[in-house]
Amino acid sequence: MPRVPDGTERVAGYDFEPEPDGSTVLVLRTVGPPLVLIEHRMFLDPYLTRSLLVSLARDLKDVPDPGPRPEVAALIDAVRAGDRPAIAAAGDAMNDRIARLWTDGGAAV
Repeated sequence: MPRVPDGTERVAGYDFEPEPDGSTVLVLRTVGPPLVLIEHRMFLDPYLTRSLLVSLARDLKDVPDPGPRPEVAALIDAVRAGDRPAIAAAGDAMNDRIARLWTDGGAAV
């Protein structure tokens, strides 16, 4: 099976487009060269869709919820506290992460 050179691409976003027949179009968005968002569309027939959902449910059963990303958690805490400087700092941190994601080809962690 062909593989992407240099390993696995990082997914920046996803979407599911369910079809009336039970099939699904899985849309994965990856970050390409600086400032390029690449959309990968994959058609999953009804049997593959069901198999994927069953496998995900089984495989993720014992995986703990990681919670929000640190930048989002900081923003939530700042908003709850009503701390305007902390809200601004958390917003800046989120913007920095998004900029790194776009300019580093998806390497931001």
